[in-house]
Amino acid sequence: MRTQETNLGNLTADALLAAGRKNAASYGVTPPDVALQNGGGIRNNGLIPAGPITELDTFSIAPFGNFVSVVPNVPRAQFKEILENAVSRIPVADGRFAQVAGFRFEYDPDGTAQVVTDDGTVVTPGTRVRTVVLDDGTTIVENGQVVPGPALSVATNDFSARGGDQWPFRGLPFTTVGVTYQQALLTYITDDLNGRITAEDYPETGSGRITVVS
Repeated sequence: MRTQETNLGNLTADALLAAGRKNAASYGVTPPDVALQNGGGIRNNGLIPAGPITELDTFSIAPFGNFVSVVPNVPRAQFKEILENAVSRIPVADGRFAQVAGFRFEYDPDGTAQVVTDDGTVVTPGTRVRTVVLDDGTTIVENGQVVPGPALSVATNDFSARGGDQWPFRGLPFTTVGVTYQQALLTYITDDLNGRITAEDYPETGSGRITVVS
């Protein structure tokens, strides 16, 4: 969860994205394009074997009282900074590592690691994030450079939106959309997936959302 893409990370990030999109209109916020779940917020202690999954399991996975939140109008350059922060401690396992939905990205662990203060000020710009492409094919970052274009709407949890794990949102306004990330996960499994988490949708090795390049 804290060093690489996982299928459970993808599932949790997908739940954030789905909840953000379903509830955005009710809360008067722009539907999210993407979602970011901090790895440190996924807390089940060990692998979950194939077989029945229960509501209690969702509390083991997502035990905190963190609410799904939408941060609209995140400039593309700032979104890259947030991703740079997410991979800045690699190869060390750190809760800031992001599990993602709505896009794919590539990073080079040999690039310069971002250094950021607790208030989100970037002291040393990172050069690890090389490519970011939305699921609809829109390129956000190419060859390490931000491609100019519209800002993004980002679903996450309120801990991260407030700058937890030094994610450099830097006080951007955000709206919580009425459900905790545990509730979002439960609803996503029962409603969106009709109660079945399959290896086809969530392969054990991940689905290529996060790629290491050199």
